[in-house]
Amino acid sequence: MTITSYGTGAYRAAKPNSFVSNRAELTDLERQLATQQKAESYGDLGMDRRTSLDLNAKVSTLDSWLSGIALANVNLKLSSTGVETFAKLTAETVNDTRSNSYVASSTGRSAPQVLAEEKFKQTLDMLNMSVNGRYLFSGKTSDIQPTVSYTEMIEGDGAGRAGLRQLISERKQADLGVAGLGRLVTGGAAATATIADEAPAHPYGFKLAGATSSTAALTSTFTAGPPADVAVTVASQPVAGDTLRIVLDLPDGSQEEIVLTARAPGTDGSDATTFEIGADVNATAANLRNSINSAVTKEAATTLSAASSQVAAANFFAGSVSNPPLRVPGPPYDTATAAPVAGTAANTVIWYQGDDGSDPARSTATVQADKGQTVGTGARANEEAFRVGLAQFAIMAIETFPASDPNAQAGYEAMTSRVGEKLGFGGSVQKPAEIITEFGSAQTALARAKERHDSTKNYLTTALAGVENVTTEEVAVQILALQTRLQASYQTTSILSQLSLTNYL
Repeated sequence: MTITSYGTGAYRAAKPNSFVSNRAELTDLERQLATQQKAESYGDLGMDRRTSLDLNAKVSTLDSWLSGIALANVNLKLSSTGVETFAKLTAETVNDTRSNSYVASSTGRSAPQVLAEEKFKQTLDMLNMSVNGRYLFSGKTSDIQPTVSYTEMIEGDGAGRAGLRQLISERKQADLGVAGLGRLVTGGAAATATIADEAPAHPYGFKLAGATSSTAALTSTFTAGPPADVAVTVASQPVAGDTLRIVLDLPDGSQEEIVLTARAPGTDGSDATTFEIGADVNATAANLRNSINSAVTKEAATTLSAASSQVAAANFFAGSVSNPPLRVPGPPYDTATAAPVAGTAANTVIWYQGDDGSDPARSTATVQADKGQTVGTGARANEEAFRVGLAQFAIMAIETFPASDPNAQAGYEAMTSRVGEKLGFGGSVQKPAEIITEFGSAQTALARAKERHDSTKNYLTTALAGVENVTTEEVAVQILALQTRLQASYQTTSILSQLSLTNYL
Protein backbone atom coordinates (compact mmCIF):
# COMPACT_ATOMS: atom_id res chain seq x y z
CA MET A 1 0.00 0.00 0.00
CA THR A 2 1.23 3.53 -0.81
CA ILE A 3 0.21 6.32 1.60
CA THR A 4 -1.28 9.20 -0.39
CA SER A 5 0.33 12.56 0.17
CA TYR A 6 -1.86 15.00 1.99
CA GLY A 7 -2.05 18.70 1.42
CA THR A 8 -4.63 21.42 0.78
CA GLY A 9 -7.70 19.69 -0.64
CA ALA A 10 -6.18 16.30 -0.21
CA TYR A 11 -8.98 15.12 2.04
CA ARG A 12 -11.50 15.81 -0.72
CA ALA A 13 -9.25 14.10 -3.28
CA ALA A 14 -8.83 10.92 -1.18
CA LYS A 15 -10.58 7.90 -2.63
CA PRO A 16 -13.44 6.94 -0.36
CA ASN A 17 -12.70 3.17 -0.77
CA SER A 18 -8.95 3.26 -0.07
CA PHE A 19 -9.48 2.39 3.58
CA VAL A 20 -11.83 -0.42 2.59
CA SER A 21 -9.29 -1.91 0.16
CA ASN A 22 -6.56 -1.65 2.74
CA ARG A 23 -8.75 -3.40 5.27
CA ALA A 24 -9.54 -6.14 2.72
CA GLU A 25 -5.82 -6.57 2.11
CA LEU A 26 -5.24 -6.94 5.85
CA THR A 27 -8.02 -9.54 6.07
CA ASP A 28 -6.46 -11.51 3.21
CA LEU A 29 -3.06 -11.43 4.86
CA GLU A 30 -4.57 -12.69 8.09
CA ARG A 31 -6.18 -15.55 6.10
CA GLN A 32 -2.84 -16.40 4.54
CA LEU A 33 -1.25 -16.46 7.97
CA ALA A 34 -3.94 -18.84 9.27
CA THR A 35 -4.20 -21.17 6.23
CA GLN A 36 -0.64 -20.92 4.87
CA GLN A 37 -2.24 -20.58 1.42
CA LYS A 38 -1.60 -17.68 -0.93
CA ALA A 39 -5.07 -17.69 -2.45
CA GLU A 40 -8.53 -19.11 -2.03
CA SER A 41 -8.97 -19.88 -5.75
CA TYR A 42 -6.74 -20.71 -8.67
CA GLY A 43 -7.69 -17.42 -10.30
CA ASP A 44 -6.19 -15.47 -7.40
CA LEU A 45 -2.81 -17.13 -8.04
CA GLY A 46 -2.37 -15.16 -11.22
CA MET A 47 0.24 -16.56 -13.56
CA ASP A 48 1.01 -19.38 -11.12
CA ARG A 49 -2.43 -20.91 -11.51
CA ARG A 50 -1.42 -23.04 -14.52
CA THR A 51 1.56 -24.42 -12.60
CA SER A 52 -0.66 -25.13 -9.59
CA LEU A 53 -3.29 -26.95 -11.68
CA ASP A 54 -0.64 -29.08 -13.39
CA LEU A 55 1.13 -30.04 -10.18
CA ASN A 56 -2.16 -30.80 -8.40
CA ALA A 57 -3.23 -33.06 -11.25
CA LYS A 58 0.04 -34.98 -11.07
CA VAL A 59 -0.20 -35.37 -7.28
CA SER A 60 -3.82 -36.53 -7.60
CA THR A 61 -2.77 -39.21 -10.12
CA LEU A 62 -0.01 -40.38 -7.81
CA ASP A 63 -2.47 -40.54 -4.91
CA SER A 64 -4.83 -42.74 -6.94
CA TRP A 65 -1.97 -45.13 -7.81
CA LEU A 66 -0.77 -45.20 -4.21
CA SER A 67 -4.30 -45.91 -2.98
CA GLY A 68 -4.66 -48.83 -5.41
CA ILE A 69 -1.23 -50.16 -4.43
CA ALA A 70 -2.11 -50.02 -0.72
CA LEU A 71 -5.32 -52.03 -1.25
CA ALA A 72 -3.61 -54.51 -3.58
CA ASN A 73 -0.84 -55.05 -1.04
CA VAL A 74 -3.40 -56.06 1.58
CA ASN A 75 -4.99 -58.55 -0.82
CA LEU A 76 -1.63 -59.94 -1.91
CA LYS A 77 -0.43 -60.36 1.65
CA LEU A 78 -3.55 -62.28 2.65
CA SER A 79 -3.50 -64.40 -0.52
CA SER A 80 0.20 -65.18 -0.18
CA THR A 81 -0.18 -66.10 3.49
CA GLY A 82 -3.09 -68.40 2.61
CA VAL A 83 -1.12 -70.22 -0.09
CA GLU A 84 1.85 -70.57 2.24
CA THR A 85 -0.44 -72.23 4.77
CA PHE A 86 -1.78 -74.52 2.05
CA ALA A 87 1.76 -75.50 1.06
CA LYS A 88 2.52 -76.29 4.70
CA LEU A 89 -0.60 -78.47 4.97
CA THR A 90 0.34 -80.49 1.88
CA ALA A 91 3.90 -80.98 3.16
CA GLU A 92 2.54 -82.23 6.48
CA THR A 93 0.30 -84.72 4.67
CA VAL A 94 3.24 -86.01 2.64
CA ASN A 95 4.99 -86.74 5.91
CA ASP A 96 1.82 -88.36 7.30
CA THR A 97 1.64 -90.73 4.33
CA ARG A 98 5.08 -92.24 4.85
CA SER A 99 5.23 -96.01 4.37
CA ASN A 100 4.17 -98.42 7.10
CA SER A 101 1.95 -95.81 8.75
CA TYR A 102 -1.23 -97.91 8.73
CA VAL A 103 -2.90 -98.36 12.10
CA ALA A 104 -6.20 -100.22 12.25
CA SER A 105 -9.09 -98.35 13.84
CA SER A 106 -12.75 -98.91 14.64
CA THR A 107 -13.81 -96.23 12.16
CA GLY A 108 -11.67 -97.51 9.31
CA ARG A 109 -9.84 -94.19 9.15
CA SER A 110 -6.36 -93.52 10.45
CA ALA A 111 -5.23 -90.36 12.24
CA PRO A 112 -3.67 -88.91 9.05
CA GLN A 113 -7.02 -89.36 7.31
CA VAL A 114 -8.87 -87.48 10.04
CA LEU A 115 -6.26 -84.72 9.85
CA ALA A 116 -6.62 -84.63 6.06
CA GLU A 117 -10.32 -83.88 6.44
CA GLU A 118 -9.52 -80.89 8.64
CA LYS A 119 -6.87 -79.72 6.20
CA PHE A 120 -9.43 -79.98 3.41
CA LYS A 121 -11.84 -77.74 5.32
CA GLN A 122 -9.05 -75.32 6.22
CA THR A 123 -8.07 -75.05 2.56
CA LEU A 124 -11.68 -74.32 1.58
CA ASP A 125 -11.82 -71.54 4.18
CA MET A 126 -8.66 -70.08 2.70
CA LEU A 127 -9.98 -70.24 -0.86
CA ASN A 128 -13.25 -68.59 0.22
CA MET A 129 -11.43 -65.70 1.90
CA SER A 130 -12.83 -62.24 1.16
CA VAL A 131 -11.61 -58.69 1.80
CA ASN A 132 -13.91 -55.67 1.58
CA GLY A 133 -16.58 -57.84 -0.01
CA ARG A 134 -14.22 -59.21 -2.67
CA TYR A 135 -13.39 -62.92 -2.88
CA LEU A 136 -9.66 -63.23 -3.51
CA PHE A 137 -9.73 -66.66 -5.23
CA SER A 138 -12.75 -66.26 -7.51
CA GLY A 139 -11.02 -64.73 -10.52
CA LYS A 140 -13.02 -62.04 -12.29
CA THR A 141 -16.24 -62.98 -10.46
CA SER A 142 -14.98 -61.48 -7.23
CA ASP A 143 -18.53 -61.15 -5.87
CA ILE A 144 -19.17 -64.92 -6.02
CA GLN A 145 -17.91 -67.33 -3.36
CA PRO A 146 -15.53 -69.60 -5.27
CA THR A 147 -16.37 -72.97 -3.68
CA VAL A 148 -19.37 -74.75 -2.25
CA SER A 149 -19.34 -76.12 1.29
CA TYR A 150 -17.39 -79.21 2.37
CA THR A 151 -20.55 -81.24 3.01
CA GLU A 152 -22.08 -80.42 -0.35
CA MET A 153 -18.83 -81.09 -2.12
CA ILE A 154 -18.34 -84.53 -0.58
CA GLU A 155 -21.87 -85.78 0.05
CA GLY A 156 -23.89 -83.92 -2.56
CA ASP A 157 -26.73 -81.48 -1.98
CA GLY A 158 -29.38 -84.05 -1.05
CA ALA A 159 -31.52 -82.92 -3.96
CA GLY A 160 -30.18 -85.15 -6.71
CA ARG A 161 -26.76 -83.62 -7.26
CA ALA A 162 -23.99 -86.14 -6.55
CA GLY A 163 -20.87 -85.25 -4.60
CA LEU A 164 -17.35 -86.63 -4.80
CA ARG A 165 -18.12 -89.69 -2.68
CA GLN A 166 -20.70 -90.83 -5.23
CA LEU A 167 -18.39 -90.19 -8.19
CA ILE A 168 -15.61 -92.24 -6.56
CA SER A 169 -18.04 -95.08 -5.89
CA GLU A 170 -19.21 -95.08 -9.51
CA ARG A 171 -15.67 -95.14 -10.85
CA LYS A 172 -14.63 -97.92 -8.49
CA GLN A 173 -17.56 -100.06 -9.64
CA ALA A 174 -16.71 -99.46 -13.28
CA ASP A 175 -13.04 -100.31 -12.78
CA LEU A 176 -13.63 -103.32 -10.53
CA GLY A 177 -16.24 -105.02 -12.71
CA VAL A 178 -18.78 -107.68 -11.85
CA ALA A 179 -16.24 -110.43 -11.12
CA GLY A 180 -13.97 -108.23 -9.00
CA LEU A 181 -11.02 -108.81 -11.37
CA GLY A 182 -10.61 -105.25 -12.59
CA ARG A 183 -12.37 -105.98 -15.87
CA LEU A 184 -9.89 -108.77 -16.70
CA VAL A 185 -10.87 -112.31 -17.69
CA THR A 186 -8.82 -115.24 -16.42
CA GLY A 187 -8.95 -118.77 -17.74
CA GLY A 188 -7.04 -121.50 -19.53
CA ALA A 189 -6.99 -125.27 -19.57
CA ALA A 190 -4.55 -128.17 -19.37
CA ALA A 191 -1.02 -126.73 -19.19
CA THR A 192 -2.05 -123.15 -20.08
CA ALA A 193 -3.17 -120.17 -18.00
CA THR A 194 -4.65 -117.13 -19.71
CA ILE A 195 -5.58 -113.61 -18.73
CA ALA A 196 -7.13 -111.02 -21.04
CA ASP A 197 -8.66 -107.56 -21.12
CA GLU A 198 -12.44 -107.59 -21.13
CA ALA A 199 -14.04 -107.32 -24.56
CA PRO A 200 -15.14 -105.09 -26.14
CA ALA A 201 -12.36 -102.64 -25.38
CA HIS A 202 -13.28 -99.89 -22.92
CA PRO A 203 -11.45 -97.38 -20.69
CA TYR A 204 -12.11 -99.06 -17.32
CA GLY A 205 -10.16 -101.41 -15.10
CA PHE A 206 -6.74 -102.97 -15.63
CA LYS A 207 -5.08 -103.08 -19.02
CA LEU A 208 -2.50 -105.79 -19.72
CA ALA A 209 0.88 -104.29 -20.62
CA GLY A 210 3.09 -107.39 -20.83
CA ALA A 211 4.29 -110.60 -19.19
CA THR A 212 7.67 -112.26 -18.71
CA SER A 213 9.04 -115.28 -16.86
CA SER A 214 12.41 -116.08 -15.38
CA THR A 215 12.48 -119.63 -16.76
CA ALA A 216 11.93 -121.50 -19.99
CA ALA A 217 9.59 -123.79 -18.06
CA LEU A 218 7.01 -121.00 -18.21
CA THR A 219 6.53 -119.57 -21.69
CA SER A 220 4.46 -116.40 -21.91
CA THR A 221 2.92 -114.86 -24.99
CA PHE A 222 1.61 -111.29 -24.93
CA THR A 223 -0.79 -109.95 -27.54
CA ALA A 224 -1.20 -106.16 -27.42
CA GLY A 225 -4.76 -106.14 -28.77
CA PRO A 226 -6.98 -104.36 -28.00
CA PRO A 227 -8.18 -106.21 -26.14
CA ALA A 228 -4.79 -107.45 -24.96
CA ASP A 229 -4.19 -110.94 -23.60
CA VAL A 230 -1.47 -113.08 -22.06
CA ALA A 231 -1.10 -116.84 -22.41
CA VAL A 232 1.30 -118.71 -20.12
CA THR A 233 2.18 -122.31 -20.90
CA VAL A 234 3.82 -124.60 -18.36
CA ALA A 235 6.20 -126.26 -20.79
CA SER A 236 7.94 -128.20 -18.04
CA GLN A 237 7.99 -128.24 -14.29
CA PRO A 238 9.50 -125.03 -12.87
CA VAL A 239 11.73 -125.08 -9.83
CA ALA A 240 11.06 -123.25 -6.60
CA GLY A 241 11.93 -119.58 -6.98
CA ASP A 242 11.06 -119.31 -10.66
CA THR A 243 8.84 -116.28 -11.31
CA LEU A 244 6.14 -115.06 -13.63
CA ARG A 245 5.66 -111.31 -14.01
CA ILE A 246 2.50 -109.69 -15.36
CA VAL A 247 2.47 -105.93 -15.93
CA LEU A 248 -0.80 -104.03 -15.55
CA ASP A 249 -1.65 -100.48 -16.56
CA LEU A 250 -4.02 -98.68 -14.18
CA PRO A 251 -6.54 -95.91 -15.00
CA ASP A 252 -4.53 -93.21 -13.22
CA GLY A 253 -1.51 -93.77 -15.47
CA SER A 254 0.45 -95.86 -12.98
CA GLN A 255 1.65 -99.44 -13.44
CA GLU A 256 1.63 -102.42 -11.15
CA GLU A 257 3.46 -105.67 -11.54
CA ILE A 258 2.10 -108.99 -10.34
CA VAL A 259 4.96 -111.31 -9.42
CA LEU A 260 4.10 -114.97 -8.85
CA THR A 261 6.86 -117.18 -7.49
CA ALA A 262 6.90 -120.99 -7.75
CA ARG A 263 7.06 -122.79 -4.41
CA ALA A 264 7.90 -126.38 -3.63
CA PRO A 265 5.10 -128.95 -3.35
CA GLY A 266 3.49 -129.13 0.08
CA THR A 267 4.80 -125.75 1.26
CA ASP A 268 2.65 -122.88 2.45
CA GLY A 269 2.41 -119.51 0.79
CA SER A 270 -0.02 -116.83 -0.27
CA ASP A 271 -1.88 -117.63 -3.46
CA ALA A 272 -1.69 -113.92 -4.37
CA THR A 273 2.10 -114.04 -4.57
CA THR A 274 3.07 -117.70 -5.11
CA PHE A 275 1.90 -120.84 -6.87
CA GLU A 276 2.60 -124.41 -5.85
CA ILE A 277 4.45 -126.75 -8.17
CA GLY A 278 2.01 -129.58 -8.86
CA ALA A 279 2.41 -133.26 -9.66
CA ASP A 280 2.67 -132.50 -13.37
CA VAL A 281 2.53 -129.53 -15.73
CA ASN A 282 -1.28 -129.60 -15.83
CA ALA A 283 -1.52 -129.48 -12.03
CA THR A 284 1.08 -126.70 -11.91
CA ALA A 285 -0.89 -124.77 -14.56
CA ALA A 286 -4.08 -125.19 -12.49
CA ASN A 287 -2.30 -123.79 -9.44
CA LEU A 288 -0.93 -120.96 -11.57
CA ARG A 289 -4.43 -120.11 -12.81
CA ASN A 290 -5.66 -119.99 -9.22
CA SER A 291 -2.78 -117.73 -8.19
CA ILE A 292 -3.33 -115.38 -11.13
CA ASN A 293 -6.97 -115.07 -10.14
CA SER A 294 -6.08 -114.40 -6.47
CA ALA A 295 -3.35 -111.90 -7.35
CA VAL A 296 -5.58 -109.95 -9.73
CA THR A 297 -8.41 -109.94 -7.18
CA LYS A 298 -6.09 -108.49 -4.52
CA GLU A 299 -4.66 -105.88 -6.87
CA ALA A 300 -8.18 -104.89 -7.91
CA ALA A 301 -9.19 -104.39 -4.28
CA THR A 302 -6.10 -102.36 -3.43
CA THR A 303 -4.09 -100.62 -6.14
CA LEU A 304 -6.94 -100.44 -8.65
CA SER A 305 -9.26 -99.06 -5.99
CA ALA A 306 -6.70 -96.37 -5.16
CA ALA A 307 -6.27 -95.55 -8.85
CA SER A 308 -10.05 -95.30 -9.29
CA SER A 309 -10.24 -92.75 -6.50
CA GLN A 310 -7.49 -90.70 -8.11
CA VAL A 311 -9.24 -90.63 -11.47
CA ALA A 312 -12.64 -89.75 -10.02
CA ALA A 313 -11.21 -87.03 -7.78
CA ALA A 314 -9.18 -85.54 -10.62
CA ASN A 315 -12.29 -85.45 -12.83
CA PHE A 316 -14.39 -83.92 -10.05
CA PHE A 317 -11.97 -81.11 -9.25
CA ALA A 318 -11.37 -80.40 -12.94
CA GLY A 319 -15.05 -79.49 -13.16
CA SER A 320 -16.44 -75.96 -13.21
CA VAL A 321 -19.67 -74.19 -14.10
CA SER A 322 -18.82 -74.20 -17.81
CA ASN A 323 -17.16 -77.63 -17.72
CA PRO A 324 -18.97 -80.12 -15.42
CA PRO A 325 -16.91 -83.10 -14.20
CA LEU A 326 -16.76 -86.38 -16.11
CA ARG A 327 -18.80 -89.29 -14.78
CA VAL A 328 -19.18 -92.98 -15.60
CA PRO A 329 -22.37 -93.57 -17.64
CA GLY A 330 -24.85 -95.62 -15.66
CA PRO A 331 -26.24 -97.28 -13.70
CA PRO A 332 -25.21 -100.03 -13.90
CA TYR A 333 -21.60 -98.94 -13.50
CA ASP A 334 -19.83 -102.30 -13.13
CA THR A 335 -20.60 -103.21 -16.75
CA ALA A 336 -20.06 -99.76 -18.25
CA THR A 337 -18.17 -99.67 -21.54
CA ALA A 338 -18.84 -96.13 -22.81
CA ALA A 339 -16.26 -93.47 -21.98
CA PRO A 340 -17.00 -91.06 -19.11
CA VAL A 341 -19.22 -88.14 -20.07
CA ALA A 342 -19.70 -84.71 -18.51
CA GLY A 343 -22.33 -84.51 -15.83
CA THR A 344 -24.72 -81.59 -15.57
CA ALA A 345 -25.36 -78.90 -13.01
CA ALA A 346 -28.63 -80.71 -12.29
CA ASN A 347 -27.10 -84.06 -11.32
CA THR A 348 -23.55 -83.24 -10.21
CA VAL A 349 -22.16 -80.84 -7.63
CA ILE A 350 -20.00 -78.18 -9.27
CA TRP A 351 -17.45 -77.49 -6.57
CA TYR A 352 -15.94 -74.34 -8.15
CA GLN A 353 -18.36 -71.49 -8.81
CA GLY A 354 -15.94 -68.72 -9.81
CA ASP A 355 -14.53 -67.49 -13.09
CA ASP A 356 -12.85 -70.26 -15.10
CA GLY A 357 -11.58 -68.43 -18.17
CA SER A 358 -8.53 -69.49 -20.12
CA ASP A 359 -6.57 -66.35 -19.27
CA PRO A 360 -3.87 -66.49 -16.58
CA ALA A 361 -5.25 -66.41 -13.05
CA ARG A 362 -3.08 -63.46 -12.04
CA SER A 363 -4.59 -61.31 -14.80
CA THR A 364 -8.11 -61.68 -13.40
CA ALA A 365 -7.46 -58.81 -10.97
CA THR A 366 -5.03 -56.02 -11.77
CA VAL A 367 -3.88 -52.77 -10.20
CA GLN A 368 -2.59 -49.76 -12.10
CA ALA A 369 0.78 -49.18 -10.49
CA ASP A 370 2.06 -46.55 -12.92
CA LYS A 371 1.14 -44.94 -16.23
CA GLY A 372 2.37 -47.92 -18.22
CA GLN A 373 2.57 -50.57 -15.49
CA THR A 374 -0.25 -52.95 -14.57
CA VAL A 375 0.39 -55.61 -11.94
CA GLY A 376 -1.67 -58.82 -11.78
CA THR A 377 -2.90 -59.78 -8.32
CA GLY A 378 -5.76 -62.21 -9.08
CA ALA A 379 -6.16 -65.90 -8.26
CA ARG A 380 -8.57 -68.76 -8.88
CA ALA A 381 -9.48 -71.55 -6.47
CA ASN A 382 -9.35 -74.05 -9.34
CA GLU A 383 -5.70 -73.49 -10.20
CA GLU A 384 -3.91 -76.79 -10.70
CA ALA A 385 -2.01 -76.74 -7.40
CA PHE A 386 -5.24 -76.25 -5.44
CA ARG A 387 -7.07 -78.93 -7.44
CA VAL A 388 -4.32 -81.45 -6.76
CA GLY A 389 -4.18 -80.64 -3.06
CA LEU A 390 -7.95 -80.71 -2.57
CA ALA A 391 -8.26 -84.00 -4.46
CA GLN A 392 -5.67 -85.70 -2.25
CA PHE A 393 -7.13 -84.33 0.99
CA ALA A 394 -10.57 -85.48 -0.14
CA ILE A 395 -9.43 -89.00 -1.06
CA MET A 396 -7.84 -89.46 2.34
CA ALA A 397 -10.93 -88.09 4.08
CA ILE A 398 -13.38 -90.32 2.15
CA GLU A 399 -11.63 -93.70 1.98
CA THR A 400 -12.07 -96.26 4.76
CA PHE A 401 -10.03 -99.37 5.54
CA PRO A 402 -11.89 -101.56 8.06
CA ALA A 403 -9.74 -103.64 10.36
CA SER A 404 -11.78 -106.70 9.33
CA ASP A 405 -10.64 -106.37 5.70
CA PRO A 406 -7.58 -108.57 5.04
CA ASN A 407 -6.55 -106.14 2.29
CA ALA A 408 -6.93 -103.04 4.48
CA GLN A 409 -3.25 -102.36 4.98
CA ALA A 410 -2.36 -102.98 1.34
CA GLY A 411 -5.24 -100.76 0.25
CA TYR A 412 -4.22 -98.02 2.67
CA GLU A 413 -0.63 -98.07 1.47
CA ALA A 414 -1.72 -98.03 -2.16
CA MET A 415 -3.81 -94.96 -1.40
CA THR A 416 -1.18 -93.11 0.65
CA SER A 417 1.63 -93.81 -1.80
CA ARG A 418 -0.37 -92.09 -4.54
CA VAL A 419 -1.42 -89.24 -2.28
CA GLY A 420 2.17 -88.63 -1.19
CA GLU A 421 3.39 -88.69 -4.78
CA LYS A 422 0.69 -86.27 -5.97
CA LEU A 423 1.32 -83.86 -3.10
CA GLY A 424 4.97 -83.78 -4.10
CA PHE A 425 3.81 -81.72 -7.12
CA GLY A 426 6.41 -83.34 -9.35
CA GLY A 427 7.03 -82.81 -13.03
CA SER A 428 5.18 -80.03 -14.82
CA VAL A 429 2.37 -79.84 -12.24
CA GLN A 430 1.83 -76.34 -10.86
CA LYS A 431 3.33 -76.04 -7.39
CA PRO A 432 2.13 -73.88 -4.49
CA ALA A 433 5.60 -72.32 -4.47
CA GLU A 434 4.98 -71.01 -8.00
CA ILE A 435 1.85 -69.17 -6.88
CA ILE A 436 3.68 -67.79 -3.85
CA THR A 437 6.52 -66.61 -6.10
CA GLU A 438 4.11 -64.86 -8.44
CA PHE A 439 2.43 -63.11 -5.52
CA GLY A 440 5.85 -62.16 -4.20
CA SER A 441 6.88 -60.73 -7.58
CA ALA A 442 3.69 -58.67 -7.65
CA GLN A 443 4.37 -57.37 -4.14
CA THR A 444 7.92 -56.44 -5.13
CA ALA A 445 6.70 -54.60 -8.23
CA LEU A 446 4.14 -52.69 -6.19
CA ALA A 447 6.69 -51.85 -3.48
CA ARG A 448 9.08 -50.39 -6.06
CA ALA A 449 6.27 -48.43 -7.70
CA LYS A 450 5.22 -47.09 -4.30
CA GLU A 451 8.78 -46.03 -3.49
CA ARG A 452 9.02 -44.28 -6.84
CA HIS A 453 5.67 -42.54 -6.42
CA ASP A 454 6.43 -41.43 -2.85
CA SER A 455 9.67 -39.85 -4.00
CA THR A 456 8.00 -38.11 -6.92
CA LYS A 457 5.10 -36.96 -4.78
CA ASN A 458 7.45 -35.46 -2.21
CA TYR A 459 9.21 -33.47 -4.93
CA LEU A 460 5.93 -32.29 -6.49
CA THR A 461 4.48 -31.41 -3.11
CA THR A 462 7.51 -29.28 -2.36
CA ALA A 463 7.21 -27.54 -5.72
CA LEU A 464 3.49 -27.04 -5.21
CA ALA A 465 4.11 -25.54 -1.78
CA GLY A 466 6.35 -22.95 -3.40
CA VAL A 467 3.48 -21.95 -5.68
CA GLU A 468 0.51 -22.12 -3.32
CA ASN A 469 1.91 -21.66 0.16
CA VAL A 470 3.15 -18.55 1.91
CA THR A 471 6.01 -17.94 4.33
CA THR A 472 4.72 -17.15 7.79
CA GLU A 473 7.48 -14.64 8.52
CA GLU A 474 6.95 -12.79 5.25
CA VAL A 475 3.20 -12.52 5.78
CA ALA A 476 3.72 -11.34 9.35
CA VAL A 477 6.03 -8.57 8.14
CA GLN A 478 3.51 -7.54 5.49
CA ILE A 479 0.74 -7.42 8.09
CA LEU A 480 2.87 -5.31 10.41
CA ALA A 481 3.74 -2.89 7.59
CA LEU A 482 0.12 -2.64 6.51
CA GLN A 483 -1.04 -2.02 10.06
CA THR A 484 1.52 0.76 10.39
CA ARG A 485 0.37 2.36 7.16
CA LEU A 486 -3.26 2.05 8.14
CA GLN A 487 -2.60 3.63 11.53
CA ALA A 488 -0.77 6.55 9.90
CA SER A 489 -3.57 6.97 7.37
CA TYR A 490 -6.20 6.93 10.10
CA GLN A 491 -4.32 9.56 12.11
CA THR A 492 -3.75 11.78 9.08
CA THR A 493 -7.31 11.45 7.96
CA SER A 494 -8.53 12.28 11.46
CA ILE A 495 -6.47 15.47 11.52
CA LEU A 496 -7.64 16.47 8.06
CA SER A 497 -11.22 15.79 8.92
CA GLN A 498 -10.99 18.36 11.74
CA LEU A 499 -9.27 20.99 9.54
CA SER A 500 -11.16 24.32 9.16
CA LEU A 501 -10.25 27.80 7.86
CA THR A 502 -9.89 29.10 11.40
CA ASN A 503 -7.55 26.28 12.40
CA TYR A 504 -5.71 26.64 9.13
CA LEU A 505 -5.19 30.42 9.68
